[in-house]
Amino acid sequence: MILEHLRYALPEASLIIGILHLFLLYIFSYESAKIYARVTRFWLLVSLFWDVIWQDKSFSPLYFTNDAYTLLFDLCIGFFAYIMIGLSATWFGTENRTGCKYYVLILSSLIGINLLISSINLVALLFCYILLTYIHYRLLGISYEKLPSEAASRYMGVSAMILIIFAAGFGYINYYTDGNVEFSTIKELLTQQDQSIWLYASIIAVIIPFLYSLGIAPFHIMSEDKTGKGILPVSHYFALISPLAFWGCFIKLNIELVAPYAQYFSSVYQLFALLSVIFGAMGANARINLHRILSYSSMYHFGVILILLSNFKQETTFAAFVYLFVYMLSLNGSYLVFYSLKSHGEYLSSVTSLSGLAETRAYTTGALLVSLFSFIGLPPLVGFLGQLNVVSELLKNEYYISLGVILFFLLVLSKSYLDIIKTAYFEHKVKIYDSENKSVMAYTLFSVICIVLVAFNPQDLFAVMKDMFYVVNL
Repeated sequence: MILEHLRYALPEASLIIGILHLFLLYIFSYESAKIYARVTRFWLLVSLFWDVIWQDKSFSPLYFTNDAYTLLFDLCIGFFAYIMIGLSATWFGTENRTGCKYYVLILSSLIGINLLISSINLVALLFCYILLTYIHYRLLGISYEKLPSEAASRYMGVSAMILIIFAAGFGYINYYTDGNVEFSTIKELLTQQDQSIWLYASIIAVIIPFLYSLGIAPFHIMSEDKTGKGILPVSHYFALISPLAFWGCFIKLNIELVAPYAQYFSSVYQLFALLSVIFGAMGANARINLHRILSYSSMYHFGVILILLSNFKQETTFAAFVYLFVYMLSLNGSYLVFYSLKSHGEYLSSVTSLSGLAETRAYTTGALLVSLFSFIGLPPLVGFLGQLNVVSELLKNEYYISLGVILFFLLVLSKSYLDIIKTAYFEHKVKIYDSENKSVMAYTLFSVICIVLVAFNPQDLFAVMKDMFYVVNL
C-alpha cells in the first residue's frame, strides 16, 4: 500500500529529481543558461506525463485528491510554464547568468502548485500556501543587482499579515469541527448548522489570502511590485503561472467550501470585482511601464472573472474559466513580445521605448497588436470568445449593472492599449533595437496562431475542457 501511494507521487517526485539534477549541473559548473532550461523543461514534461497517467490517484487521499479538474489546471499551467522556461533561457543568456536559482524555484513552485490545486483539506491548503509564499519571496529576491530586493521585503511583510489572517480562520474552523477540516466535512456542517457569524468570518479569513494573491481590489497591495519590479522571467511567472494556480484553487474553494454561504459571498464578490474593474482600468491608463500596465489590466480582467464566480452556478463558473484561459493566452503573447525588445543589450519596459517599433520590427509589433486586440475582445481573436461568454452569462443572470460597468471600463482600459499601439505605429523611432532572437520569434508566432485558432474551438477543445471542469460540481 505504501509503495502504491509513493507511485502516485511521481508527478511531484519528478520535479524534485529535476531540482537535484539542476544542483548537480551547478556543482559541476555548467555555465549555459540553455542547459538549465532544457533540464527544467524535461522534468516538467515528465511530471505532466505522470499527471496524465495518475490523473485520478493521490499519494495522500486524506489531504489531496487528483481528478480531471486538477489535471486541466496542471496541463494549462504546464503549457505556459514550458514556454516561459524556454524564453527565460534567452533572458539569462543575454545577462550572462545561468538562472539556476530561478529554475530551482520554478520547479519548487510547480510542486507547491500541484499540491495546492489538489488540496481537499485546510491543513494541506495552509501548508501549500505558506510554501508558495516563501518561494515567491525568493523569486522576487532575484534582482538585477546583488543587493536585497525591496519588493521581496515588502512582499514578505504583507504576506505575513495575510498568513496570520489565514491561520486565525483555520484555527477557528479546526476548533469548531474537532479537527476534521476536510472541505466536504466543513461544507456539510455549514449546510446543516445554523449559520454562525464566527464561521462566516472564518471562511472569509480563508478566502482573503487568495483574493490578495490574485490582486483583487482592495487586496492588490503587492500586485504592481510582483509584475513590475522583478526581472522579466520572474514578472512572466507572476503574470501567468501564479494567477492560474490561485484561480484553480479559488474556484475549487468556492465550489467545495464557500457554496453554503453563497447568498452572502455573492454580493461581497461583486463589490470586490467591480472595484477591481474600476481600479484596473484607471490604473492601467496612469502607468507608463508596460509590465505595470499589464498588471492593472489583469486586475480588470480578474474582476470580470470574479463577477462571474459570484453567481455560484455551473455555467457562469465555467464561463469564468474560459475567460481566464483566453485572457492568459493573450497575456502570454504580450510577454513574448517583451523578450524581443532590447536596445544595446538592455530589455525595454516603458511605453516610450516602443516609439517607431513598427518601422524595424513589423513582426514583433504585429504580434503585440494581435495580443492587445485580443484583450479588447475583437473578433476573430480568442479574446472575443471570452467577452462573448461574459456578456451572455451576465445577461442570462440579469447582472445588468455589472455588465454596464464592465463594458464602460473596457473602453477606458482600451485607451491604454491603443496608446501602446499608437506609440509603436505612429511615433518616430527613438531606440536602435538589437537583432531579434529566432527562438523568441518562433514562440511569438506560435502564440499568435493560438490566439487566432483557439477562437474557432479546434477539435471541440472547450467541450473537452468543460467535461474536465465539471468533475467539480456545485
